[in-house]
Amino acid sequence: MYQKLPTKKKAFLEIINLFILMMILTAVINFSEIFLHSTGLFNGVLFYLLPCAIILFYISKVEKAPLASIGLTCFRFQDVPAGLLLGFCMFVVQQIPLLALKMDYSAYAIAPEPGYIITTSLYCFLCVGFAEELIFRGFILHKTLSICPSKILSVALNILLFYAIHWSSMQFVFGEFYNLSTNVIILCVFLFCSKKKSLFPLMIAHGFYDILTSVILPVSVFLVR
Repeated sequence: MYQKLPTKKKAFLEIINLFILMMILTAVINFSEIFLHSTGLFNGVLFYLLPCAIILFYISKVEKAPLASIGLTCFRFQDVPAGLLLGFCMFVVQQIPLLALKMDYSAYAIAPEPGYIITTSLYCFLCVGFAEELIFRGFILHKTLSICPSKILSVALNILLFYAIHWSSMQFVFGEFYNLSTNVIILCVFLFCSKKKSLFPLMIAHGFYDILTSVILPVSVFLVR
């Protein structure tokens, strides 16, 4: 359907359709959690992996393009330390304003339950980190750059779409927008500056960052308070 359209119009429609799909999934998942009392973990896996499956199928079977065109290049061992360091940098940048404001972390304390730690860590790495980077810094960012070659505008749109997709879990305060924006900027700058243009360091960084904020920091606060 898209193949006969001009490149820019085609890319625009691809972004819009993917965004609509994710908004529909968000609404369905919120409905199921409120009225059907379905588990959040299963819904999260569905929310992330279904769009990923569609993107991979579309790129490889419909566009017949290599997956490297959206950043899925060959995995290298060097991607692991690079991703971990990048994720740590994201975490540090996030914490700077909180420390400056003398943030009370006690409200975020979580008991160190092995089941929660293992499940959440795997979810952060294998689901959230992989999926959000494939969707936003992979498919959407590359399609946006084909419409508008300005990297600044493309990153700005990436931030807005990333923020919009998370609307159901946001409190719409400056701190959340700051964290999300700085993370997207750091990830995009790393991707632009890297020679391989690979998403794997970004996926590892994103997963590690989420583990730091969702597991390691809350558990550490619980243990030291």
